[in-house]
Amino acid sequence: MKRARIKICLAAILFFCQVAAFSQSDGPIPKTQKLVREIIEKSYPELKKAKIEIKTFESNSNYFKSQFSVSRFLSFRKISYVLFVNAEVFRRNAPDDGISAILAHEMAHILYYQRKNRFELLGLAALADKSFTAKFERRADFEAIVRGYAEGLKSYREWLYQNIPPNAVGAKKRDYFSPVEIDAMVLLLKEKPDLIDFWRKRVPRNLNDISVAKQ
Repeated sequence: MKRARIKICLAAILFFCQVAAFSQSDGPIPKTQKLVREIIEKSYPELKKAKIEIKTFESNSNYFKSQFSVSRFLSFRKISYVLFVNAEVFRRNAPDDGISAILAHEMAHILYYQRKNRFELLGLAALADKSFTAKFERRADFEAIVRGYAEGLKSYREWLYQNIPPNAVGAKKRDYFSPVEIDAMVLLLKEKPDLIDFWRKRVPRNLNDISVAKQ
C-alpha cells in the first residue's frame, strides 16, 4: 500500500511538472519570440543581428510596445532592444494575422532605432508631443504595410477598438492608420507605387492626406 501511494505521488508530481513546462513554453514570451523570429526572417532581414529581449507588461489600452535598452544607451554599450507584450493579447484571442502585423509594426520601430545614432535617439524625447507620436506610429504602420502586413493591420485595429476602453479609441485612430485609411492607401499604392518613397518621407496624417495624393 505504501509503495502504491509513492507511485501515485510521483505520477502526480510528474503530471504537474509537465503542465508547468507546457504552460511556460506556450506563454506570451515564447509565443512572441517565435513570431518575431519568423517576421525578421521573412520581412526584416536588416534586423537579423539585432538583440531583442521580450518582456511582459500590463495595460488596458496597449498590447505591444518597443524601445531601445536605456541601460545600454547610458553605458555606451552596443544598443539592444526590448519588446514588451501584454499577455491579454493572447487571452483575448487577437487574430493571428493581426498579431503578426502589429509585431511587424514594432519591428519597424526597432529598425528606426537601429538606424539612429545615440545623439539622434535622444530626440525621441519629442514623443511627448502628440503630433510627433502620430507621425512616429503612422510611419511604423506604413513600413509594415509596404512589407505586406496591410490586411493583418486592419484585422488588428478592428479587434483593438473592441478591446480597449471606449475613451481610448479616439487616440488610437489619431495615432495609427484605421482600416479605412489602410484600404485607401493600399488601393492608391497599386496605382502609384512611387508613392512609397514619398509617403516614407511624408507619412499621411489622415484620410485627407491620402486622398490628396490621388491628384
